Amino acid sequence: MSDRYLEQRISIKFCVKLNKSASETHHLLKEAYGNEVMSRARVFDWHKRFKEGREDVRDDARSGRPVTHRTDENIQKVKDLVCSNRQLTVRMMAEELNLDKETVRLILKENLNMKKVSAKVASGILKDEPKPRKLDFRSDLSKETKKKSSCVRRKSLPYQILANAVPVASPFS
Repeated sequence: MSDRYLEQRISIKFCVKLNKSASETHHLLKEAYGNEVMSRARVFDWHKRFKEGREDVRDDARSGRPVTHRTDENIQKVKDLVCSNRQLTVRMMAEELNLDKETVRLILKENLNMKKVSAKVASGILKDEPKPRKLDFRSDLSKETKKKSSCVRRKSLPYQILANAVPVASPFS
């Protein structure tokens, strides 16, 4: 909850100690906070709580699942798992770490700056690496054709080009 509501709850508690009614309290809050005032029902609810002896101005803890599992520990676990095997799917990582698939996906995307590439996870760091030289088979083919003119040698030409080609990094390796 935002700080403005916390501040308003403190003001409500103060009004209760001054023996102001819930209506008077709501009117004073409207004057002080304008359009950002709590609803009338919330003011009456908090007024009643403080009148019954409540001291804490913070919201009660809610039962159920915690809001997030994106802790530093879980982020490190996901990072270690991805580094050990980049071919794991989000589902496989979630099952291995006993986390929700969406939690794992958000950790990969927002915390580790990673994204999916051809069904595999690749780091955003790869963007900064220089791209490997792409082969232009047409120009290589024309150069080789000029060098070798016999038909027999032309049949073996593609294999020679591939033998001289620079290996291209694959996202699957």
